[in-house]
Amino acid sequence: MGRISTINAEQFTACLTNEVSTFSNAIYYSPFHLYTAFNRLSNSQRQSCWKNLSIQLNKSQQQVKDFYYNSWVKQFSPDLNIYKSELLLQILCNLNAGTNQKDIARVVSEQFTRKHQEIQFNVKTVNQFVRKLMNNPEYIYQSNAENLVAV
Repeated sequence: MGRISTINAEQFTACLTNEVSTFSNAIYYSPFHLYTAFNRLSNSQRQSCWKNLSIQLNKSQQQVKDFYYNSWVKQFSPDLNIYKSELLLQILCNLNAGTNQKDIARVVSEQFTRKHQEIQFNVKTVNQFVRKLMNNPEYIYQSNAENLVAV
């Protein structure tokens, strides 16, 4: 009653494989290969995928996109807690440099993903993690006390 039904990850992967395959003859041996291929599609091709996936999964396009970005792609990102100190330091550096507080999460996420290009971080996932850090005053206070001298 009032509960939103979830999307099954295996079913999503199978449907996404079929959709991406319509744009290439490649065989996707793993979800990571599929993820990489999907990211190489043009915007119009991705829009076509969202539309068709929403029909196949009986969900709205927004629900399908949200599942992709908020759940499915996270299997490819390393644990950001490993990088928490580095991200906190970047937050503080940007605050001290006068970066507008509204822009800090975006700026830090872009700086971080650019610095770690060899690791395929999902920018939205990094952005969410940075916002989580920024919204927890304990982290900022602790980081400020420990790292401000290094800034």
